[in-house]
Amino acid sequence: MSKKNVKIKIGDRVYPLTVSESEEKSVEVSAEKIAENIKKLKNQYKINDSQDLLAMTCLEFATKLQTAQDKPTQSEIKEFSPKLDELLLKLNQELS
Repeated sequence: MSKKNVKIKIGDRVYPLTVSESEEKSVEVSAEKIAENIKKLKNQYKINDSQDLLAMTCLEFATKLQTAQDKPTQSEIKEFSPKLDELLLKLNQELS
């Protein structure tokens, strides 16, 4: 897999990175999302300090990631689905 040099702007700085071609689009999209969030926070809270905006963006993204990781995965749902169906069937039989 070939590597590619890209320049990514985050906040007020440009960072030269070496990424695989398969990662390039993902890195660019991530940088765009960071820029959008910084702009949103800057307008929402009237903050101009780049460090504060980056820290707030980092915390927001980390919280979203943690929340997503706490949700059950599709495989976990599939694993417990038959057990839940069985319990519901037994419960319905008891109530009938």
